[in-house]
Amino acid sequence: MVKGILPDLTKMSDGELKEFWEKHEPEEFEGWEESDLIFTRPTKKLIQLRLDLTDLRIIDKESKKTGIDRAQLVRSWVKEKIQVIEEGC
Repeated sequence: MVKGILPDLTKMSDGELKEFWEKHEPEEFEGWEESDLIFTRPTKKLIQLRLDLTDLRIIDKESKKTGIDRAQLVRSWVKEKIQVIEEGC
């Protein structure tokens, strides 16, 4: 396999990058090599939360409406509130 030169990806939009990598593999280009780089998720802590049944029904209704898992929905609401608090500081 003849290896090509990787084009300047910094000038591509997100859509162009997506389309480019859907058609190509890194191995096709000169200078590509595997790395020992490991991606890890930030550490998270599990908490328990007691809710009234009425609140839980509202969350479940919104979860079904949006198609977002109950825990993910509550997590996103908490993150939104934290962002508002941080922006206010």
